[in-house]
Amino acid sequence: MKENIVLMTDSCSSLTIEELKNRNIEYVEMSYVLDDEVHSAFDEEDVSLPAFYEKLDTVKSCSTGCVSESMFEEKFEELAKKDVKVLYMGLSGALSATYGYAEVAAEKINAKYGKKVVALVNSRTGSIGVQLLLDDAAELIEQGKTLDEIEFILKDYATRVESAFVCRDLKFLHKCGRLGALEAAIGSILKIVPIIHVDPKDDKLHVADKCLGKKLAYKALKNKFVKMINERKCERCYVASCALDEDAEDLKNYIIENTHIKDVKVTYIDKVMSCCCGPKTLAIFCR
Repeated sequence: MKENIVLMTDSCSSLTIEELKNRNIEYVEMSYVLDDEVHSAFDEEDVSLPAFYEKLDTVKSCSTGCVSESMFEEKFEELAKKDVKVLYMGLSGALSATYGYAEVAAEKINAKYGKKVVALVNSRTGSIGVQLLLDDAAELIEQGKTLDEIEFILKDYATRVESAFVCRDLKFLHKCGRLGALEAAIGSILKIVPIIHVDPKDDKLHVADKCLGKKLAYKALKNKFVKMINERKCERCYVASCALDEDAEDLKNYIIENTHIKDVKVTYIDKVMSCCCGPKTLAIFCR
Protein backbone atom coordinates (compact mmCIF):
# COMPACT_ATOMS: atom_id res chain seq x y z
CA MET A 1 0.00 0.00 0.00
CA LYS A 2 1.31 3.44 -0.97
CA GLU A 3 2.47 5.46 2.03
CA ASN A 4 0.90 8.85 2.70
CA ILE A 5 3.99 11.09 2.64
CA VAL A 6 4.06 14.88 2.86
CA LEU A 7 7.02 17.10 2.10
CA MET A 8 8.13 19.78 4.52
CA THR A 9 10.70 22.52 4.14
CA ASP A 10 11.69 25.86 5.61
CA SER A 11 11.42 29.37 4.22
CA CYS A 12 14.96 29.22 2.80
CA SER A 13 13.76 27.09 -0.13
CA SER A 14 12.88 30.30 -2.04
CA LEU A 15 9.29 29.11 -2.49
CA THR A 16 6.48 31.60 -1.88
CA ILE A 17 3.55 30.77 0.40
CA GLU A 18 1.35 30.43 -2.69
CA GLU A 19 3.80 27.97 -4.28
CA LEU A 20 4.06 25.96 -1.06
CA LYS A 21 0.28 25.72 -0.75
CA ASN A 22 -0.22 24.83 -4.42
CA ARG A 23 2.28 21.99 -4.04
CA ASN A 24 0.94 20.88 -0.63
CA ILE A 25 4.36 21.37 0.96
CA GLU A 26 4.34 22.02 4.71
CA TYR A 27 6.77 24.64 6.02
CA VAL A 28 8.31 26.41 8.98
CA GLU A 29 9.36 30.05 8.95
CA MET A 30 12.78 31.43 9.73
CA SER A 31 13.26 35.08 10.68
CA TYR A 32 15.42 38.00 9.65
CA VAL A 33 16.41 41.24 11.36
CA LEU A 34 16.91 44.53 9.54
CA ASP A 35 18.31 47.38 11.64
CA ASP A 36 17.10 45.66 14.84
CA GLU A 37 13.57 45.12 13.48
CA VAL A 38 12.56 41.44 13.56
CA HIS A 39 10.47 39.90 10.77
CA SER A 40 9.26 36.39 10.06
CA ALA A 41 10.19 35.08 6.61
CA PHE A 42 6.80 35.69 5.05
CA ASP A 43 6.12 39.11 6.57
CA GLU A 44 4.94 41.79 4.17
CA GLU A 45 3.90 39.39 1.42
CA ASP A 46 2.52 42.41 -0.43
CA VAL A 47 6.07 43.78 -0.76
CA SER A 48 7.71 42.45 -3.91
CA LEU A 49 11.09 40.77 -3.67
CA PRO A 50 12.74 43.37 -5.94
CA ALA A 51 11.50 46.07 -3.54
CA PHE A 52 12.85 44.05 -0.60
CA TYR A 53 16.29 43.78 -2.23
CA GLU A 54 16.35 47.57 -2.65
CA LYS A 55 15.51 48.01 1.03
CA LEU A 56 18.15 45.47 2.01
CA ASP A 57 20.75 47.49 0.15
CA THR A 58 20.12 50.47 2.44
CA VAL A 59 20.16 48.87 5.90
CA LYS A 60 23.04 49.28 8.34
CA SER A 61 22.72 45.80 9.80
CA CYS A 62 21.01 42.52 9.06
CA SER A 63 20.97 39.01 10.50
CA THR A 64 18.88 35.86 10.35
CA GLY A 65 17.27 33.57 12.92
CA CYS A 66 16.67 29.81 12.86
CA VAL A 67 13.61 27.71 13.64
CA SER A 68 13.44 26.40 17.22
CA GLU A 69 13.22 22.77 18.31
CA SER A 70 9.80 23.40 19.87
CA MET A 71 8.42 24.80 16.62
CA PHE A 72 9.55 21.68 14.77
CA GLU A 73 8.17 19.38 17.45
CA GLU A 74 4.79 21.12 17.28
CA LYS A 75 4.68 20.90 13.49
CA PHE A 76 5.80 17.25 13.33
CA GLU A 77 3.25 16.32 16.00
CA GLU A 78 0.47 18.12 14.12
CA LEU A 79 1.24 16.12 10.97
CA ALA A 80 1.79 12.80 12.76
CA LYS A 81 -1.70 13.07 14.27
CA LYS A 82 -3.07 13.15 10.72
CA ASP A 83 -1.51 9.71 10.15
CA VAL A 84 0.94 10.92 7.52
CA LYS A 85 4.68 10.49 7.25
CA VAL A 86 6.90 13.54 6.89
CA LEU A 87 10.03 14.13 4.85
CA TYR A 88 11.74 17.34 5.95
CA MET A 89 14.41 19.00 3.83
CA GLY A 90 15.49 22.62 4.28
CA LEU A 91 18.59 24.79 4.45
CA SER A 92 21.93 22.96 4.76
CA GLY A 93 22.84 21.83 8.26
CA ALA A 94 26.23 23.54 7.93
CA LEU A 95 24.65 26.91 7.16
CA SER A 96 22.06 27.06 9.94
CA ALA A 97 21.28 25.53 13.33
CA THR A 98 17.75 24.92 12.03
CA TYR A 99 18.51 21.45 10.68
CA GLY A 100 20.00 20.36 14.01
CA TYR A 101 16.86 21.44 15.86
CA ALA A 102 14.75 19.53 13.32
CA GLU A 103 16.81 16.39 14.00
CA VAL A 104 16.22 16.59 17.77
CA ALA A 105 12.49 17.19 17.30
CA ALA A 106 12.19 14.30 14.81
CA GLU A 107 13.91 11.91 17.25
CA LYS A 108 11.39 12.84 19.95
CA ILE A 109 8.36 12.37 17.69
CA ASN A 110 9.62 9.08 16.26
CA ALA A 111 10.29 7.80 19.79
CA LYS A 112 6.83 8.88 20.92
CA TYR A 113 5.11 6.98 18.09
CA GLY A 114 7.48 4.02 18.27
CA LYS A 115 8.22 4.15 14.56
CA LYS A 116 9.65 6.46 11.94
CA VAL A 117 7.00 9.04 11.08
CA VAL A 118 9.51 11.83 10.34
CA ALA A 119 12.58 11.48 8.10
CA LEU A 120 15.13 14.21 7.43
CA VAL A 121 17.57 14.82 4.62
CA ASN A 122 20.37 17.39 4.92
CA SER A 123 20.07 19.23 1.59
CA ARG A 124 23.70 20.48 1.79
CA THR A 125 22.47 23.55 -0.10
CA GLY A 126 19.96 26.41 0.12
CA SER A 127 17.48 28.51 -1.84
CA ILE A 128 16.47 26.99 -5.16
CA GLY A 129 18.92 24.17 -4.55
CA VAL A 130 16.44 22.92 -1.93
CA GLN A 131 13.68 23.25 -4.54
CA LEU A 132 15.70 21.03 -6.85
CA LEU A 133 15.71 18.26 -4.25
CA LEU A 134 12.05 18.84 -3.35
CA ASP A 135 11.20 18.30 -7.01
CA ASP A 136 13.17 15.04 -6.90
CA ALA A 137 11.29 14.03 -3.75
CA ALA A 138 7.88 14.80 -5.28
CA GLU A 139 8.69 12.55 -8.24
CA LEU A 140 9.77 9.72 -5.94
CA ILE A 141 6.55 10.03 -3.93
CA GLU A 142 4.55 9.91 -7.15
CA GLN A 143 6.43 6.73 -8.11
CA GLY A 144 5.20 5.12 -4.89
CA LYS A 145 8.55 4.92 -3.11
CA THR A 146 8.46 4.42 0.67
CA LEU A 147 9.72 7.03 3.13
CA ASP A 148 12.86 4.98 3.80
CA GLU A 149 13.54 4.60 0.07
CA ILE A 150 13.09 8.31 -0.60
CA GLU A 151 15.31 9.24 2.34
CA PHE A 152 18.06 6.93 1.08
CA ILE A 153 17.89 8.19 -2.53
CA LEU A 154 17.78 11.87 -1.58
CA LYS A 155 20.75 11.61 0.78
CA ASP A 156 22.72 10.42 -2.24
CA TYR A 157 21.27 13.13 -4.51
CA ALA A 158 22.18 15.82 -1.94
CA THR A 159 25.87 14.89 -2.17
CA ARG A 160 25.71 15.53 -5.91
CA VAL A 161 24.14 18.98 -5.91
CA GLU A 162 26.66 21.51 -7.15
CA SER A 163 26.00 25.18 -6.47
CA ALA A 164 27.82 28.48 -6.75
CA PHE A 165 26.96 32.14 -6.66
CA VAL A 166 28.40 35.52 -7.46
CA CYS A 167 27.78 38.41 -5.04
CA ARG A 168 28.51 42.09 -5.42
CA ASP A 169 30.46 41.83 -2.17
CA LEU A 170 30.76 39.37 0.69
CA LYS A 171 29.91 41.59 3.63
CA PHE A 172 26.45 40.05 4.06
CA LEU A 173 27.88 36.52 4.23
CA HIS A 174 30.36 37.73 6.84
CA LYS A 175 27.71 39.56 8.90
CA CYS A 176 25.57 36.42 9.02
CA GLY A 177 28.53 34.27 10.06
CA ARG A 178 28.69 32.20 6.87
CA LEU A 179 32.13 33.42 5.80
CA GLY A 180 35.28 34.40 7.67
CA ALA A 181 36.59 37.97 7.78
CA LEU A 182 39.63 37.17 5.65
CA GLU A 183 37.62 35.60 2.85
CA ALA A 184 35.02 38.35 3.05
CA ALA A 185 37.74 40.97 2.58
CA ILE A 186 38.66 39.51 -0.81
CA GLY A 187 35.72 41.16 -2.52
CA SER A 188 36.85 44.64 -1.52
CA ILE A 189 40.38 44.24 -2.84
CA LEU A 190 41.17 45.46 -6.36
CA LYS A 191 37.55 45.05 -7.47
CA ILE A 192 37.88 41.29 -7.26
CA VAL A 193 34.55 39.47 -7.64
CA PRO A 194 34.71 36.03 -6.02
CA ILE A 195 32.66 33.00 -7.03
CA ILE A 196 31.42 31.23 -3.90
CA HIS A 197 31.11 27.46 -4.10
CA VAL A 198 29.03 25.36 -1.72
CA ASP A 199 30.99 22.14 -1.35
CA PRO A 200 28.59 19.17 -0.94
CA LYS A 201 31.38 17.25 0.81
CA ASP A 202 31.48 19.52 3.85
CA ASP A 203 28.42 21.76 3.16
CA LYS A 204 30.57 24.85 3.69
CA LEU A 205 31.15 27.97 1.64
CA HIS A 206 34.46 28.39 -0.15
CA VAL A 207 35.88 31.05 -2.45
CA ALA A 208 36.29 28.98 -5.62
CA ASP A 209 37.46 31.64 -8.09
CA LYS A 210 38.58 35.27 -7.89
CA CYS A 211 37.75 37.34 -10.97
CA LEU A 212 38.51 40.93 -11.94
CA GLY A 213 35.00 42.30 -12.34
CA LYS A 214 31.46 40.99 -12.64
CA LYS A 215 31.64 40.15 -16.36
CA LEU A 216 34.62 37.84 -15.93
CA ALA A 217 32.99 36.27 -12.87
CA TYR A 218 29.81 35.51 -14.81
CA LYS A 219 31.82 34.10 -17.71
CA ALA A 220 33.79 31.84 -15.36
CA LEU A 221 30.57 30.71 -13.66
CA LYS A 222 28.92 29.83 -16.99
CA ASN A 223 31.91 27.94 -18.35
CA LYS A 224 32.45 26.06 -15.08
CA PHE A 225 28.88 24.82 -14.93
CA VAL A 226 28.55 23.98 -18.62
CA LYS A 227 31.62 21.77 -18.30
CA MET A 228 30.32 20.21 -15.08
CA ILE A 229 26.83 19.54 -16.45
CA ASN A 230 28.18 17.87 -19.57
CA GLU A 231 30.82 15.81 -17.78
CA ARG A 232 28.53 14.60 -15.01
CA LYS A 233 25.44 14.31 -17.20
CA CYS A 234 23.41 16.38 -14.71
CA GLU A 235 19.63 16.07 -14.91
CA ARG A 236 18.49 19.39 -13.43
CA CYS A 237 19.75 22.97 -13.46
CA TYR A 238 18.11 25.88 -11.62
CA VAL A 239 19.06 29.58 -11.52
CA ALA A 240 18.19 32.13 -8.82
CA SER A 241 18.96 35.82 -8.35
CA CYS A 242 18.11 38.95 -6.42
CA ALA A 243 16.16 40.48 -9.33
CA LEU A 244 19.13 40.33 -11.70
CA ASP A 245 16.69 39.34 -14.43
CA GLU A 246 18.88 39.91 -17.49
CA ASP A 247 21.88 38.13 -15.96
CA ALA A 248 19.72 35.20 -14.82
CA GLU A 249 18.12 34.87 -18.25
CA ASP A 250 21.52 35.03 -19.92
CA LEU A 251 22.84 32.27 -17.64
CA LYS A 252 19.76 30.15 -18.31
CA ASN A 253 20.07 30.54 -22.10
CA TYR A 254 23.79 29.75 -22.00
CA ILE A 255 23.08 26.49 -20.16
CA ILE A 256 20.33 25.56 -22.62
CA GLU A 257 22.48 26.36 -25.66
CA ASN A 258 25.58 24.52 -24.45
CA THR A 259 24.27 21.48 -22.56
CA HIS A 260 21.67 18.75 -22.94
CA ILE A 261 19.44 20.40 -20.28
CA LYS A 262 16.65 22.32 -22.03
CA ASP A 263 14.43 23.22 -19.07
CA VAL A 264 16.12 25.57 -16.59
CA LYS A 265 13.99 26.90 -13.74
CA VAL A 266 14.60 30.57 -12.87
CA THR A 267 13.37 32.32 -9.73
CA TYR A 268 14.17 34.92 -7.06
CA ILE A 269 16.11 34.29 -3.85
CA ASP A 270 13.93 34.46 -0.73
CA LYS A 271 14.23 37.16 1.93
CA VAL A 272 16.16 35.17 4.53
CA MET A 273 18.69 33.81 2.04
CA SER A 274 19.15 37.22 0.44
CA CYS A 275 19.97 38.65 3.89
CA CYS A 276 22.87 36.19 3.92
CA CYS A 277 24.18 36.58 0.38
CA GLY A 278 23.30 40.23 -0.25
CA PRO A 279 20.97 42.10 -2.63
CA LYS A 280 23.04 41.66 -5.83
CA THR A 281 23.47 37.91 -6.12
CA LEU A 282 23.29 35.45 -9.01
CA ALA A 283 23.28 31.72 -8.21
CA ILE A 284 23.20 28.40 -10.05
CA PHE A 285 22.42 24.88 -8.86
CA CYS A 286 22.60 21.57 -10.69
CA ARG A 287 22.43 17.84 -10.04
